[in-house]
Amino acid sequence: MERKDFSVQSEFDGLPLHVAVMLPDSEIRGVVQISHGMAEFKERYFEFMEYVTAAGFVTAVHDHRGHGESVKDKADLGYFYDTTGSAIVDDVHQITLELKRRYPQKPFVLFGHSMGSLVARSYLKKYDADIDKLVICGAPGKNPFAGVALALSGLLTALKGSRHRSALLQNLAFGSYNGKVGEKGPENAWICADPAVVDAYNASELCGFTFTLNGFRNLFLLMKTVYSPCGWELRNAPLPILFIAGRNDPVILGERAWLRAQDFLRRVGYGNVRGILYDGMRHEILNEKDRKTVFADVLSWISE
Repeated sequence: MERKDFSVQSEFDGLPLHVAVMLPDSEIRGVVQISHGMAEFKERYFEFMEYVTAAGFVTAVHDHRGHGESVKDKADLGYFYDTTGSAIVDDVHQITLELKRRYPQKPFVLFGHSMGSLVARSYLKKYDADIDKLVICGAPGKNPFAGVALALSGLLTALKGSRHRSALLQNLAFGSYNGKVGEKGPENAWICADPAVVDAYNASELCGFTFTLNGFRNLFLLMKTVYSPCGWELRNAPLPILFIAGRNDPVILGERAWLRAQDFLRRVGYGNVRGILYDGMRHEILNEKDRKTVFADVLSWISE
């Protein structure tokens, strides 16, 4: 197995997007591109990538704009350099095309986790013809207050500026999550039932940072886009789509909301949607102690 790191300049604004690719020693069976979650970085997916690559797949992940190395300055973590919610989506598609150029005529899978699943589903609206399978991991449920949050972020931006970091918005977005998994501490215990993962997350300057108001605006726009029935081009209606999540993940807003997210895609025209819910797991199922079960399920499904 070989890892290659490179960067591409975003066609949106020239921002360098930092990419890591793992190549199998055997013949390439397909390509898996990962769209990571909010306030984290690409290296957190390396163990999962190694597992999938060992089975013959090229795997790739990049730091989204405003994350990891894809910033102009460390002070820009959580700042997207965009006000439309579309640049982060088009970045992913740009890297899809680059991977297809490098590894042509191979089955292509897009995997999106959490915020990255919002990006992946926004991608689906325009670019579904460019992928062969889609995995949606830890999908944020439809939040009826997303429109209000978007308006609030706009008001705060007018008062404080787009780079301001709002404790109010951070608390509104995530403040209740620990309680929903029965935890009073430590901070961010809702992400994983393994305390070691939570401790490492909390110790990293590249994880758990508060988004700027610009970052929250993009997040809320992604949420609005994903759950809007308008704008679905539906060029690849038979696309196989797999939803996976932890049963104890507060982000999915419960099993009923998680199932409704799947039903929504069926209603817009995607007929091949299924899901797997994992007992005892929280938000980051790729980091839980029994993560190899998730790895194996994903590998089995993408290999079908």
